[in-house]
This record gives sequence, structure tokens and C-alpha cells, in this order.
Amino acid sequence: MQPKNLSRICLQAVLLTTLSSCSSTSLTDSWQAPTLHGDAMNNVLVVGVLANTTNRILFERGFVQALTDKGIQATASYDVIGDAMPTREKVTAYVSKSDIRFVIATRYGGSEVQKERVPESVRTYYTGPYYPTYAGYWGQYGNSVTMTQESYVDTKTTVVLTTSIFDAKSEELVWVGRSKTFEVGSIAFEANELAHQVISKIGK
Repeated sequence: MQPKNLSRICLQAVLLTTLSSCSSTSLTDSWQAPTLHGDAMNNVLVVGVLANTTNRILFERGFVQALTDKGIQATASYDVIGDAMPTREKVTAYVSKSDIRFVIATRYGGSEVQKERVPESVRTYYTGPYYPTYAGYWGQYGNSVTMTQESYVDTKTTVVLTTSIFDAKSEELVWVGRSKTFEVGSIAFEANELAHQVISKIGK
């Protein structure tokens, strides 16, 4: 293998590792009751309190998948309650006739919009003796290209979520945390990522 190709492959591997380790969701604060122990987490009902049914389904399934990956039995409320907005009455009615031990509910807590003006920039790039024109191929000193980027407003939206864990039988709050998600892409992916962070935050 040519050294140049080997260097390119190594660089791509480093970039892939860096990107895959980046997290767009982060817990900002949390509280845990002394009665809750992480190793007791099982038979969990996941409730996404979201007005949009499609978003709710994607969120709940992403969360359930993350819990399942951790060996925790979990059920999406959509599968057992239906597509109507989950209410306390509906959740309580299902819990009372099931073996659910904990209810994890995530509620949309608003959005934070941050705007920043990016100033105009002018950059000159040396393109080498072969580009950008055919005539440049015959030049000894190569070519350069000047590119101008006009100023623009960069808008970043941060979604705030509140996740609460309740003891299903006593209905007492045993854990609560707030999270921020930057540049929301796949709802299922963000839910999966949030679930992993919540579970890792709960003490044993």
C-alpha cells in the first residue's frame, strides 16, 4: 500500500472515531432519591409527552431500544396505551394492571434560540499548477483563487427536555433531570442517546 493511501485511511479512521464520540445531547442537572438504585431498574414504561404522534412514537422506541441494549425490559406507552396523548389517568390505569415497576416520562421543556452574526470573510487559496483552468497546467507558478463569503446570521436551536422517573406503585418521583439537545436530527437517535445518559447517571 502506498504511504499516501495509508495516511489517508488513517486520517479517515481518526475523523470517524471523533465524530462518533461527539454528543449532541447532554444532561445539565439531575436529582436522585436515595431509595432508587440503578440495578433495580427493570419493567419500565417509557412515556413521551409529545403532542406530535409521530415524534412520540420515534422518541419512545428510541428510548426503549437504548434500555433494551442495557438489559432493561421496557415498553413504549404507544404500544399499550394508544396514539392519544398519554395522560396521568391512562398511564395509571395501565400500570395498575401490569407488572411495570418504573415510569420514565420525558416532556418538552421549550427551545432556546441563539443567533450570531458571522462577518464577511475573504480567503485566497493556492490551487497548484493544474487547476482551475486547462491553461494553468502549462504555468510554472500555479494559480490562486479568491473566494468571498458574505456575512450571514447563524441560528442554533437548543431543545430542552425534562425526564422524570416515577416509582410505578407509590407514584413518587425518584429521579429527574434536564437535558439539552443541540442541532436535533433523528428523534429516535436523540432519544437513544438521552436514555443512555440517564441510565449511566443513576447511581447503583
